[in-house]
Amino acid sequence: MASTILTSAKHGAYVAIGLYLAMVLLVSLSAQSQSTFEAPIQVAHPGIQFEHRANQALADQADFAGVDGA
Repeated sequence: MASTILTSAKHGAYVAIGLYLAMVLLVSLSAQSQSTFEAPIQVAHPGIQFEHRANQALADQADFAGVDGA
C-alpha cells in the first residue's frame, strides 16, 4: 500500500512539474511575442548626451590645468 502511495505521489509531482514548466514556457513566449517596447524614460537624441559629457570633460581638464599652473 505504501508503494502505491509513493508511486502516485511521484506521478503527481511529475505532472505538477510538467505543468509548471509548460506555464513558464508559455509566459516567456508570450512576453517575447510582444513587439511594442517603450523605454521608461524618454531622452533626447543620444548624441546630445555624449556631446555634453565631452564638453564637461574638456572643462574639467581646463580646471586641472589651471590648478597645475598656479
